[in-house]
Parts: sequence; C-alpha cells; structure tokens
Amino acid sequence: MSDFPHHSLLAWAVSLGRFALVFIPLMTIVVMIFLERKGASLIQDRLGPNRSAIPIFGGLRLFGFVHNFTDGIKLFTKETFIPSYAHKFWYAIAPGIGFLVAMLTPSVIPWFAPLAWTAGGEIERVSGTLIDSDTGILLMFALSSLSVYGTVMASWASNSKYALLGGMRATAMMISYEVSMGLSLMGIFLITGSFNLQHIVAWQETHVWGIVVQPVAFVVFLVSMIAETGRAPFDVAEGESEIVAGYHLEYSAMRFGLYYMGEYAHIMIASIIIATLFLGGYSIPFVSTDCLRAHVNVALFLVLAGAALALIAFQIKLRHWKSIYPSFNATDTKARLTEYSFLQVTTGLATLGVIGLAAVALIALHPSVLSTVDGVGYFAPWVTLATAGVQVAVLIAKAFLFCWIWIWVRWTLPRFRYDQIMSLGWKILLNVALVNLVVTALIAKLIVGGR
Repeated sequence: MSDFPHHSLLAWAVSLGRFALVFIPLMTIVVMIFLERKGASLIQDRLGPNRSAIPIFGGLRLFGFVHNFTDGIKLFTKETFIPSYAHKFWYAIAPGIGFLVAMLTPSVIPWFAPLAWTAGGEIERVSGTLIDSDTGILLMFALSSLSVYGTVMASWASNSKYALLGGMRATAMMISYEVSMGLSLMGIFLITGSFNLQHIVAWQETHVWGIVVQPVAFVVFLVSMIAETGRAPFDVAEGESEIVAGYHLEYSAMRFGLYYMGEYAHIMIASIIIATLFLGGYSIPFVSTDCLRAHVNVALFLVLAGAALALIAFQIKLRHWKSIYPSFNATDTKARLTEYSFLQVTTGLATLGVIGLAAVALIALHPSVLSTVDGVGYFAPWVTLATAGVQVAVLIAKAFLFCWIWIWVRWTLPRFRYDQIMSLGWKILLNVALVNLVVTALIAKLIVGGR
C-alpha cells in the first residue's frame, strides 16, 4: 500500500507522526529496567532498589523508579575509558550498531490497521507501518540480524581475549538459533499465504490467532528469541565465572550504557514481534477493526475506565503501605509518609481526570459515517485516529506480557552451559521446527486439496 500522493495536511501529519512509533521501544527502556529490578526482587523475596530519591515532598522515591535516572546520570557523567591497545575506530562505533538496529526494526511492525478517510471527495490512506513491504518479515529479520555485528565488532576491537571469547560465543549462539527461529515461522507463512506483517495480522483478525494454529512454532520462536537477546539462561556471552564480563568487558560510561539499553530495547522489540505474529498484533479478540471503529467511543471508555481502576487500586495499596510503614520503625518513616500522602493526592487528581475523560469519550464522542464512496462508509478522521491509538495501546499491552516472561525466565531458570545451549539449538529446536513445518505443510495441502 502506498501512502502517496496525499492531498491534505492531516494525511501528511499522520504519515510523519508514524515516525514517533519507531521510538516506542526506546521510550520503554526506563520502564523495562524498573520492571526487571522489581520483578527480580519479587521473585527473590527482597525489596529491590528503594533509596534513590528526588529531594522534594520528603524525598520522592517512586518505589525505586528514581533509581533508573541515577543510573542514567552516572553513565552519562562517567569518564569514557578507551584501552590503549584497542582498535579505536571500530571500538567507538560498535556500541551504536545494536542501538541503531533497535531504531530500524520497529519501522516494519504494523502498529495499527491502515487508516482511510475522505477529504475533498477523495479517499486518503495511511498504512499502519512505516515500511509497508510484501517481504516485511524478511526485512525485519535482515535488520535484526545486524545486531550481531555490534557484538562481534566490540569483542574484536577491544583486543582482549576474554571479550573475543564472549563475542565468539554470542555469534555462534545467534547463528544457531536464527535457523530455528526462521523455520518456526514458515508454518505461519504457509497458513496466511503472505510475508507481509500487515496481512498476517489481518488474517489473524478474521480467523484465529497464530498461537492457536501454530502452538509448537510459538514455543520454538519464543525460546529462540530469548536466546537471540542473549538473556539468561542463554547469557553465555557474559560468563563472569569464565570470561570476566564477555564482549563488553572493555567498555565503560555511555558506551557500556548503549549495550545496556540496547538489550532492553531488543527485548521490547522481540515482544512486539511475538505479539504481532502469534497474538494477533493490534487486534482485539472477537472485535474487528470495523467494529472497533464504529464503537471507538466505547473502546476509549473501556481503556480509560481500566486506567481509572488501576489508579484506584494503587491508591488502596498506598493507603495500606501508609498504615503499616510506621510499624517498621524505619529511620525514614516521616519522609515515606510524606511521599505517600503526596502520591495519594496526585493519583486522586489523576483518577478524577481519567474518569472525566472516560465520561466525555462515552457521552460526547459519537462515531458516524460522514461519506460513502463505492458503497464503503468512511468515518471522520478523529475516529480513525482514535482507533489507531487504541490498537497501538493493545499491541504494547500484549508486548509487556511477553516482557514479563523475559524477566520471569531470567530470574527463575539456572544458566545453561555453552554445550547445552548448542545442543538445544541444533539437536532439539531445529528438529522440532522442521517436523512442525512438515506437518503444517501436509495439513495445509489436505485442506486446500479437499476444497
């Protein structure tokens, strides 16, 4: 689908606005780090980060969220150290490769259904993805595979034997699991008949989610994606007990920070890809895009009502914490009670604001067909834009579900040995993916032949 030519300023603005969606994985890095630390503390039955604070209203800790900003300030202000024996040019650009890939990959993800409205008697369309390609999934794999170059380049340019060993491990693991990852998706392509991610999501919307028709492929793809991101239990590239710190051993300050943030960006991107391929992407179960568009005011009301309920639940929890904290006899009791009181007031005001917006969405906003062209009704532009906003929120919510799986797996399963990882990739997942592909092809042939 081509977005050009456009005939109105709105169409141009929407097309340019899609560029902001590319930065969503980067904007969620702070949230991901917070979830990682709190998830780890929950699983390990400890408090987690809770001391860094903003010196107002008794010292706002925001339950450890402020700790992320202190880490950022530390990385930005630390001195950058370059080893004298390193290959300086390649050493300097290596951290930016993974971060660049994290910015390019979201450009092929369908964030919402294609938009269409009429202006001046003509139909204007905007695709839900920045790069709408018939080979979108192949382009996505081509872009994501470039991240391994950042790892290899960093390990070689550091001119350290420990970093080089980490880079070799990471390269071997990524190549191994990319084979299983690609084969696991062939069944989805056979069923949907397209490599276009927008078409794959549209097929799931009108039929059934990919996880239902390809459950084995979902498991193989999920495990392969966890391995691709280099997270535990697949973190052999960073074996502290064997190779000190792996491929980024010689990096410090913000160059190390780019690797650190790139890891969480890749987790978010991988989660969005899994949600797109197996959980219907931006689609809502049993609700088509046309139905959502026709009742977008109800959808907005439900989204805002859910946000209001979450804020109310948070206030109840605040009241509970405020009542039990004095019993701890902590030295910062006064500061914490002041913070809880401040948060109660702010979340209370936010709850009232959200409830007001929900009421306005349900009562004042009424989607109606403005014009009909060739028997197809077109809504006002605000209806299509609101529908796109709801679908983006749905996709991000599904992605965060998988982000939690990443965190849960890291802090639950023990770290695998290198030989175990290679054995899992080549002897188990590859064979499972091949068998799944053959079975899917036979079933697809029988169904098509029987029609």
